Amino acid sequence: MRGKNREKKVKTKKKIWPLILLFLVVVGLAGGIVIKTMVYDNKTNGMTVTNSEAIRLISYLGVGEYEYSDKLGSSFTVKEAKRLFEAAGVDISKAEISISNMPGFVPLTRTQFESLYGTLVKELELDRLFSMDLYIYGIDSANDKEIDGIVYEIVNTSAGDFYMEKDYGIDNEYIGKVVKLYVSNNEIILCLGESKESVTIHNVYVSGVTEEDKKNQLLCYVNGMMQRFEISSKEAVAADKKNYLADILISNKGITGVTDHSKDLTTSKVTAYQDGCVNVEGYEEPLYLSENFNVYKTKGTFKAMKSAGTLIGYNQVSLYIADGMVEAALITEDIYAKNIRVLINNTDYTEIYHNSVGITSDTAFTVSYGSTVEEHEAGDRIEYRNGSKEFDGGNIKIVSKEEEGRITISSIKRQDGEPSYRGTIELKRDDKGVLVVNELPVEQYLYGVVPSEMPVSYETEALKAQAICARAYAYRQMESDKYAEYGAHLDDSISSQVYNNVAEDERATYAVDDTYGVVPCYKGEVIEAFFFSTSCGTTSNNSVVWGGNPEAYLLDTMETELNDVANLDNEESFRDFINGNLGTGFIEEAEPFFRWNVSFTKEEISEAINNHIYERIQVMPEYILAKTANGEYEKKTIQSIGEVKSIKVTKRGNSGIIEEMVITGTVETILVKGQANARALLSPENVTLRKQDGSTLTGWTSLPSAYFYVEEKDGFQLHGGGFGHGVGLSQNGANDMAKLGYRAGDIILHYYTAVELKDMYELMGK
Repeated sequence: MRGKNREKKVKTKKKIWPLILLFLVVVGLAGGIVIKTMVYDNKTNGMTVTNSEAIRLISYLGVGEYEYSDKLGSSFTVKEAKRLFEAAGVDISKAEISISNMPGFVPLTRTQFESLYGTLVKELELDRLFSMDLYIYGIDSANDKEIDGIVYEIVNTSAGDFYMEKDYGIDNEYIGKVVKLYVSNNEIILCLGESKESVTIHNVYVSGVTEEDKKNQLLCYVNGMMQRFEISSKEAVAADKKNYLADILISNKGITGVTDHSKDLTTSKVTAYQDGCVNVEGYEEPLYLSENFNVYKTKGTFKAMKSAGTLIGYNQVSLYIADGMVEAALITEDIYAKNIRVLINNTDYTEIYHNSVGITSDTAFTVSYGSTVEEHEAGDRIEYRNGSKEFDGGNIKIVSKEEEGRITISSIKRQDGEPSYRGTIELKRDDKGVLVVNELPVEQYLYGVVPSEMPVSYETEALKAQAICARAYAYRQMESDKYAEYGAHLDDSISSQVYNNVAEDERATYAVDDTYGVVPCYKGEVIEAFFFSTSCGTTSNNSVVWGGNPEAYLLDTMETELNDVANLDNEESFRDFINGNLGTGFIEEAEPFFRWNVSFTKEEISEAINNHIYERIQVMPEYILAKTANGEYEKKTIQSIGEVKSIKVTKRGNSGIIEEMVITGTVETILVKGQANARALLSPENVTLRKQDGSTLTGWTSLPSAYFYVEEKDGFQLHGGGFGHGVGLSQNGANDMAKLGYRAGDIILHYYTAVELKDMYELMGK
């Protein structure tokens, strides 16, 4: 028995020893980690580089052979640095600091890591990764951008805006400083602290010198905002100079030098802007814009801008052109051009490019191209095509020799025949054809808009309200870049506002003249003065119809003289409203389009939807979604939904307008979003549309509005009201209000809540 017991004890001891050894190893490793993380990190005051940050930065080097292995340590070590250099194929001796004799487990300080990182960037010759010195204006955390789960903030610098990962962002202490940074493409990946170098900030507008806290400061407009820079010495800046374009040299000691560009300016006209280039009169080829391009409006209320599109239409601007690039522009005329430039479409408004352009005039006129000026008599007819030799001299300009003369474009047709235009007709050739731009004063432009957008038989005060809205729209378009690539502010179609489709009429002209310069403003800014034909008894907020931010002056209202807030977002209330059982005293209740209805058989509505489903998905793929097997909706190209089984409105705005509806078919079930899709899919082109006065219409490719409900009875019946999108001013409502004695200003205030009427030309700096 004893022998067996001794044998068991020996076996037990053999089992215990490995456990003891394992315990000692674990204790040793733990002790090593404690020593490494506590002793060395404390010794370096916590200024080591964490593994996670090191690996993030190393990833930008693109060293494919390097894989991180030090999983247990808290800081990046000498051992890992040596492995990194070896994987990158860079001799460690090329580093500015020596780590060859340091123990492998020692963590690198931040300074050591940054030095080694700089060596690798230099030796690997990476075009996408480099260091640069930048002045930091600010950090925009309000507009953080998330990409692949990583949040980036925007850093505003002297070289433009850069992104930087939020967790590794630049501290606020660097705002107003010149700092040294590592940059990869348009992302800041590492801040090395304050720089000893100076940087040049190009094309600033210097307002002058001021004194604060007994220190001289230079007041400049930079990056669209006023900035104050401390001046390093009295000799650095001329104290008595102000209001000029300049480059400034700045370090962390302050402004050290200023280069005045006042004598480098040239005066000319910008005729087009596209893809970073501008067309300037006197230059055969387009000029590129500098990366540091700025626009400064110097007359009236000063304004700093970045877009070259704002230069379109001014008779002349001051340009700073250096080395074939436009560095900056000064607008020294009245802010925003008094002239507006209108892109003219072909006969059916399907194309902005013309195969040929026929020209004549009721008075003598001139045709200019290059250095040539041709004289023509009234009634002369000329024609230009893409290949016409006259284009070899540049754009062609046609101008009447008499103030009241009109240039007629005989190659296109409008409602009243061949349209005639005031002002200048400018022709520009392109590979796709000939572009036609009509340039004329804004008020004369409105002479052609008002009769094209509203019947001239309407009440005078309604026509005046229309003129005010049209002027506001024109103003907003002169601020935008939408048509700048064509050398225009807007076009003459419903994409902008219809112009010169109907000939000028003295009633419309009077309405324009009598409201000269008047525009509606909200909090000092000209509003988006949307308008439409006829309301159903409510108007909608803009965000419900088109998305985006809601405008405070465009509300969901009941269209009575009381103008109460609408609350028709549930199906029962909306049906009562359309059926005349909810609300009274609507301004437009006698209008034919106030109520309408359409009846479809199952076959007819299925055909209508299937005829348009594919094209609508192509136009707005995010807004027509197909139901999946698990009940969710996803993007899908659909040719047919089969036979329609049901149509359910699932979401309405407060005004009652359809925001979403579900159409169930035998093949597909779709979720339809947006009023435009609801109107287009249920196209009444093959059925009869009946208005409330009993009159009928056929051939309409879209429903009059998205204010309707669906009744499934003997097929599908649509009961609705109104004509148009329902945002802003109702034109028929304006006419009905004018009949009740309301003035144009009252009508504007009714449809646009809390606005003020102001003089557009005073806003322009007249």
